Parts: sequence; C-alpha cells; structure tokens
Amino acid sequence: MRRILKVGQNAWCEEPVERAGILIDGDNYYRAFYEAGERAARYILLAGWQFDTDACLLRGAEAEQAKLPVTLLGYLNALCERNPELRIRILAWDFHAVFALEREWMQDLRFKWLTSDRIEFLFDSHHASGGSHHQKFVVIDGRLAFVGGLDLCDHRWDDRRHRLPNPLRVSRGEPHQPFHDVQSYVVGPLVTRLKDLFCARWLAAGGDPLDLPVVPAAFSDFSPRGAVPIATDRAAMSRVDPYGSPGGPEGCREVFQLTVDAIAAAERLIYVETQYFSSEQISAALAARLRRAGATLEVVLVLNEHAETFKEEVAVGLAQAKVIRELRQAAEGTPHQLGIYYTVPETQPGTEPERATYIHSKLLIVDDTFLTVGSANWTNRSTHLDTELNLSFSADSTAAPLCESISLTRRSLLAEHLGVDELEESQGVVAALDARARSGSARLRLHPSPTPKEQLALDVIDPSQLPFDPSAPEVQTPQNSLFRSGISALVERLARAAT
Repeated sequence: MRRILKVGQNAWCEEPVERAGILIDGDNYYRAFYEAGERAARYILLAGWQFDTDACLLRGAEAEQAKLPVTLLGYLNALCERNPELRIRILAWDFHAVFALEREWMQDLRFKWLTSDRIEFLFDSHHASGGSHHQKFVVIDGRLAFVGGLDLCDHRWDDRRHRLPNPLRVSRGEPHQPFHDVQSYVVGPLVTRLKDLFCARWLAAGGDPLDLPVVPAAFSDFSPRGAVPIATDRAAMSRVDPYGSPGGPEGCREVFQLTVDAIAAAERLIYVETQYFSSEQISAALAARLRRAGATLEVVLVLNEHAETFKEEVAVGLAQAKVIRELRQAAEGTPHQLGIYYTVPETQPGTEPERATYIHSKLLIVDDTFLTVGSANWTNRSTHLDTELNLSFSADSTAAPLCESISLTRRSLLAEHLGVDELEESQGVVAALDARARSGSARLRLHPSPTPKEQLALDVIDPSQLPFDPSAPEVQTPQNSLFRSGISALVERLARAAT
C-alpha cells in the first residue's frame, strides 16, 4: 500500500492524538458539542460559515431533561454565567449579500448585546475576492476539537433515520428537509494547531491577539454517544487558503492535492460523500484511475439527487452533470465498477418520498486504510478559492486496527443510506448496492444524472466557461461585472427553456 499523507505537500501537519471519532449527522454532533461545552474550563472557539443563535442543540426528550438552555446563544451565555473563567469567541464568515435572505439578521448584535461580555463575536472578511470562509471547527481548552462539514445552524439538525415527516426537524417552527452530514472529533496535541489557526484568523479579522493556554487534563476520557471511535494515535490536517495560513505557504491547497493523491493511490475501493461534484481536475483524476489497468476498483459516489436551489443548479448543477457523464464514459469497457447514488428519507410504508435526503457531507475513504472528512466539497472553489479544513486518518498497514475503524465508518454510513441497522462487509460492493437500489427495497437510489434536460442544457452550455464556480480570486472590473450579469441572464433563460 502507498502512503498517501505527505506533510508539506498534501497535509499541513500530522500530530499525536489520544482519542478520535466520527459523528454522523447533526443529532450526534450537536449533542456531543453540548456535552463538551459543559466541561469547558477556560475557552471555547467556534469558526464557521454560518451560525444561528436559536439553533437547537438538543431536541425532544433530551431537551426536556436538559439543565441548561438548549439554543446556541442561550447555552453559551449560561456556560459563561456558570463559569466566571470561561471565554467564548465566535468567528463567522462575513457573508456575501446574495445570502442575506438566508441568514439571521443582526447576528453580531445578538451575540454582542444579548449575552455575557465574555462572549465575543467577529465577522471575518479576510479572504480572497469572490471566496468565503468555509472552515467549520470548534476548539475547547486546546484539547478537544470538532472538524467537519457541520455548522451550528438550526436547519442542519437531523438524526440517522432521516424520517419524513419528523416533528423535531424544524427551523424556527417550520419543517425542513432531511439533512445528512459528518463531523469528526479529536483529543490531544493536534488540537494545538487548530487553536493557533483560530488565533491567526481572529487577529486577521480585527480581533485582539489571543494568548490561550492548553488545559492538560481536560477531555482525556471524552467519548461522545453515537460516535464511531477511530483507533489511531495520529491524525493530520489539510487546508485550502489562497492567502496562506499559519505555518504554511501563500496559496496552500493541501486538500486538493490530498484528494488527487488519494484517488491515484486507490487499489480496490473509493467511497465518497460530497454535497457538490463539479471539479474537472478531481474528475480527471478519478477518470484516469478508472482507465488504469489492474485489479478491479470499486467507486461509490453518494451525491445529491439535484441542486437544492436554482442558484445552485446554475452554479454547479450542470457542471456536476457533465462530470457524471464523463465518469460513466471512463468506466465503460473497464473491469472497474462505478456506482453513483442518492438517498431518500424514511417514510410511511408504501409512500414514496417527494424529495431526497440532502447530502451535505464531505468525506473520502480509500481502501479502508485512509479517511478524510472536512469542509471541502469537490468543487473548484472548495479546492482552490475558499478557506477549507479537513482532518485525515491514515493506516500504515492493512492489518492495523485503524482499518477496521474506517471500514466500520463506511459500513455505518452505507447502512444509514440504505435504511438498515447494520451492513456486513461483502465482495462486490457496487453490484450489491445497485441490486438494492433497483429493487426499491432500500432508501438508496441510482443517480439519474445526466437527465435528458441536463443533456439538453449541456448541448448549449459549457459549464467550465461559467463564472459561478471559480478556481481563482475575482478580478473586480466593470467589464467583469457586465460579463457576469450577462452570463447569468443567458444561463437563466437557457435553463428555464430546458425545464
């Protein structure tokens, strides 16, 4: 087996950890964060793409039994009231105006004026033009960190059953769609690197310099409910940041390099969950691996059935359809197996769901010896423009206990997507999944893309020429703005004509 992780090339650092695990879906992550926060001694650092002050961290019976408030803002404030030494700092992306109607208004005022003065909130706009801060991580006392695809937002909570309907899955009183995501946790020396990353971003965003201690004894026994434990003593971090991050060169794109290196190293299995797949470079790497002779490679892609909004369909939907078409062509005539799927929620017997479960996770597993999870989608902007953060585990041999942990994680994810309690390992993963998807007896479905409508749109539009999924910072000129507005109008007319 080839070692994938290479510090300085596709990884920022690889450091010791004492405990680690995977938290599948918001129910498990939000509960773990709630329980961890109660144990915080000195500080909690939160960095994210989005926060909701009224996000419910616990729901149902757990919320009724909680001793502290269960909404994010109320909970953080209660922690400060209970512990006079605790300080909380929140760093949120200073979002683009296009997201204004989707965000909580006057959020900075809510965090600053309705809470303890030991809760500090900053909007961070120190990123490349046209990009965003997309890293999602939490650091507590320099010892525990959460890293993954989940922000602490109201509409991102769901449990593993993804039931439809589910009275607990509401956002500000309104039901929202089934939602799947993955977060990781680590305890140990690696967390110091994340503490330093937060401090550097805090300073760049206009905050005061932070001098934060590590609390040695905290979280030595941390083992959150619902987690899949990862048997390892080391973990690695990779980033994307066009401006560069602490200890790294300007323009670091480690997550992208890690992804293409992992694909090239795959010998028997690639398992992927991603919200969007529009990167032509990653697609080319995967197509090249599918065309390579040798032992049979199985590739499993779990994607969204279609874009969530018209805005997303224009930005990445057509590009993803093109990628899927090219990958299917690459697999034809080879011994390799390619399975592309989406998943639907649990419903009443005999009822077909009206919409799929929304896949928001960003996870890659190779040969059950390597796992990476984080904030980076397989898009141009995630691999080159936005700030991103991934956590990775890599085994040194196929017999290592870590391999069984990674295999268990993959089988747990597939069991959830299929709607079964557990999934035993089997030969011919793609064939088995295809059979279940075709039978209609499971919640997994064969992905239909490219559909006839997408094929029609692709006949007249080259997604790579559109300006909505850039791989480099925008150049702000009047001509550029006119071009973008003209292209937007053209795409909208063509897309509507195809529907």
